Amino acid sequence: MSHKGHAYSASGAWLLDNPIRRWLQPPSELIEKLAITPNDTVMDFGCGPGYYTTELAKRAKKVIAVDLSPQMLQKAQNKVAKAGAKNIQFLQSNGTSIQVEDDSVDIIFLVTVFHEIGETQTVLKEFHRILKPDGKLVVVEVVKKGVFPGAPVQNPEMLKSEIEAGNFKLEQTLPYKTYGVLLFRKKFERL
Repeated sequence: MSHKGHAYSASGAWLLDNPIRRWLQPPSELIEKLAITPNDTVMDFGCGPGYYTTELAKRAKKVIAVDLSPQMLQKAQNKVAKAGAKNIQFLQSNGTSIQVEDDSVDIIFLVTVFHEIGETQTVLKEFHRILKPDGKLVVVEVVKKGVFPGAPVQNPEMLKSEIEAGNFKLEQTLPYKTYGVLLFRKKFERL
């Protein structure tokens, strides 16, 4: 998987998780929109330094935190250890092969990550494999320019068509600050 310009340095981790971002975008605000239940298994795909991981763990039965970078996974593990969360599993993967059973995840959650995935159709096929039949794929991307620098602005219609080409159906779009929160369900036709 090629990552297009993502900062995996220590300064990159600071940009992804810092007090200013936590004040402007508290993780709980976005997580509340997902309607996670205590029975859900949630995958935090592209978890980075764990900005959303601990908040997800407070609401879900289990969280699977996945990232390409071992350094980011280590930062996320350190954050989770400080928070005392015990229901989180960490996996290193680029998304083309994720060591998770078929039909075992309720929600796959990506925040400003989808635009960085190089082999999108291969990754979407893998997401389709691991999501439960009624599972949701939640893609959060910047859809309008904000005051502060961040991820590049994405075209929601292009995101929709690319993800729907991967055997998903857009069910709902929710606004959140400068983001679009796109909720997809699995389609059951064979590719």
